[in-house]
Amino acid sequence: MRILLNLIIALLSLNSILLFPQSESLTVAEIGKEKISSQEFKLRFELSPYIPSDKNIDPDSIKYDFLYSLIAEKLWAKDAEANGIANSERFKFNYKPLEEMFLRDALFKIEVEDKVLLSADDINNGIIKSQSKLSAQIVTAKDSLSIYNFYQGLKSNSNYDSILSTFPNFTSNIFDITLGTLKDEEIEDSIYSLPVNGFTSPIRSEVGWVIFIIKNKTITPIDLGNQQAIDNMKKIIRNRRIEKRYEKYLSELLGGITININPESFGVLYSEVWKILKNKPELSDSINYFELSESDFNRILSFLGSEKLKLPLFSLSGKQVDIENFLSSLAFNGFHVTKLDSIITLQKLNQKVKQFVESQMITEEAYRRGLLLTPEVRDNLKIWQENYLAQFYFNENLDSIKLSDGDVYNYYIDEFINASNIRLLNIRLITLKDLDEVSHIFDLLKQGNEFSDIVKSYGRTDSLVNAEGETGLKPVLLLGYVGSVAADLNLNEVYGPIKRENAYTILQVVERQNSNDSLKLSFDSIKEQLRNDLRFKKLNERMQSITSNLALKYDVKIFNNVIDKIQTSRIPMFVHRLMGFGGRIVGVPLTTPFSGWINSEIKLKMLP
Repeated sequence: MRILLNLIIALLSLNSILLFPQSESLTVAEIGKEKISSQEFKLRFELSPYIPSDKNIDPDSIKYDFLYSLIAEKLWAKDAEANGIANSERFKFNYKPLEEMFLRDALFKIEVEDKVLLSADDINNGIIKSQSKLSAQIVTAKDSLSIYNFYQGLKSNSNYDSILSTFPNFTSNIFDITLGTLKDEEIEDSIYSLPVNGFTSPIRSEVGWVIFIIKNKTITPIDLGNQQAIDNMKKIIRNRRIEKRYEKYLSELLGGITININPESFGVLYSEVWKILKNKPELSDSINYFELSESDFNRILSFLGSEKLKLPLFSLSGKQVDIENFLSSLAFNGFHVTKLDSIITLQKLNQKVKQFVESQMITEEAYRRGLLLTPEVRDNLKIWQENYLAQFYFNENLDSIKLSDGDVYNYYIDEFINASNIRLLNIRLITLKDLDEVSHIFDLLKQGNEFSDIVKSYGRTDSLVNAEGETGLKPVLLLGYVGSVAADLNLNEVYGPIKRENAYTILQVVERQNSNDSLKLSFDSIKEQLRNDLRFKKLNERMQSITSNLALKYDVKIFNNVIDKIQTSRIPMFVHRLMGFGGRIVGVPLTTPFSGWINSEIKLKMLP
């Protein structure tokens, strides 16, 4: 199995992907008074999986195809803002958690990252440790009494193996230890100070009680001219200092404050969440990943109604934070359980509320400091808000398309009864909201795990698939947006993630056929799937016309001489970014391919 286009999955450290000011790069396109800089274009192009409408176009043409899609996104955002979508309650519900995340990230940079400076002792100690690789025997016991008895034996007898043989319930393994292998720096310091055959005193750990015995030391002098090695060493030390400063700052900010959760409001919230989760089907031979989808959250909002949504969950600095505020955060970050158990769900929801309280206290401090007005936050949020507005604009146009049963039946006749060639695909796919889980899947792929095994372990995470995570052979038009993407993929190649609603889908085409006969599918059995496909076809036609008109309205100009000179990587990357004080997002907003609105007449009018 190979991953499509040698897809690279990268994880960005905090604040490492910030758009440069437009003055530092050239202009690729103008949309009214707004400009798309070459820097923004390059980042968006290289850090997003992207399949052009025509997969066979040459690499240089892909840049233009992507640019047309990016321009479409920005045009939709402009029209959405003009129509007041940005001020709608539905938009705020989805966008507010993103805004707050960027605010917390900015505060993290000021109060944590920027206040961490490495001392000369830090660097010297780092160099010394980087030159040593320790081979350590790690002896583990469940209880403190036996491990201390073993420890006393080590101090009086140099034949460690014979002593160990008298403790049959202990586990013993040999591990290599280098700088950063251990999370606890104090334990690392004590281990590095030991001679060969030296040992630590018993240490309490997550797995029980442990003793480290040094079996061997290998010294390899570090090349001080190797900048990458020096930078890697500094990064390990800096991350440790950041962790300490982070803990100290949280203690300063949150210490001594007590927040009481309203038990009645929490009970109302839990009742609706559990009502949705308990009705999800439980599958055999899978990890049973039960996640609240976007439609699930919409149902919860509908069931609760405006009055219950405004019930106060807790009070912060004299202001009430209601159930709707929490659900907004929960929908953004995702919520899942691996077992349909009411107690487990209650405990996890309680944990999420506690995390939300902490994040709201941090967010309040960021607002108080006016960080929403800083150029860095504004530049990042501008791009994300445009992407969100474009998605809302697209979905609102989709919602406005109504079809009669007669329209759908005629489509059925044309596409199934009278069709001479019907494309069929069987697709494996996983759809998840949690970026941590998405990242985990790509880690498994990089480790050599087969995508088929990964899909089976997750089971049914999407309404399109069965318990095995496969669609089975189905006509492309019954597979919606997934089908349109998969139709351009090669057999057995893995692609993704693609953004669908508020989740991410990774897919693989495992079977492809063409049927020359009309399929024996009754109209009633596929009517709603056909309705959705026809709605998207109608929507595509409408959006092409709308986008073309908007391009003329906002006098779009494309500077071909600039885009032709932009050197881009041929290896697409999916990047996600860790945010300060917790959370992660994709490195840049994912751009939906939509270049069909362009034609030769519009191209001429877009020349500067």
